[in-house]
Amino acid sequence: MTVLALRRDELCPSTLLAKTVNTNPVVIRRLLLDLQQAGLVKTERGPAGGARLARAPGRIKVRDIYRAVEEPALFAPHRRKPSKACPVGCKIESVLEQLFQRASRALENELGTVTLEGLVRKIRRG
Repeated sequence: MTVLALRRDELCPSTLLAKTVNTNPVVIRRLLLDLQQAGLVKTERGPAGGARLARAPGRIKVRDIYRAVEEPALFAPHRRKPSKACPVGCKIESVLEQLFQRASRALENELGTVTLEGLVRKIRRG
């Protein structure tokens, strides 16, 4: 998204974006679909296609980007259920769930204080 913000006047192909983060263009295309569904980018298909921001970088919070591309749960419970016979196992999930919910809210609140434009300014300053 910062590359798109820095190159606001041009379409950025997924191949260029993939090079900036050292990944496959297919990964970038999947992310761009999520970002497009969230109304953060616009894309154009074809050989001369690419992506651009759908709105000004000052109107995009990092929280918007995070919500568009990340899984809904920041912390996932363990795959195996703990023993209900254990004094810790019977309560640990609810205790951790409360902690994880507070941590997720704190992260989203912090990400909501930063705009894409703010990130771009820091990048330009070096």
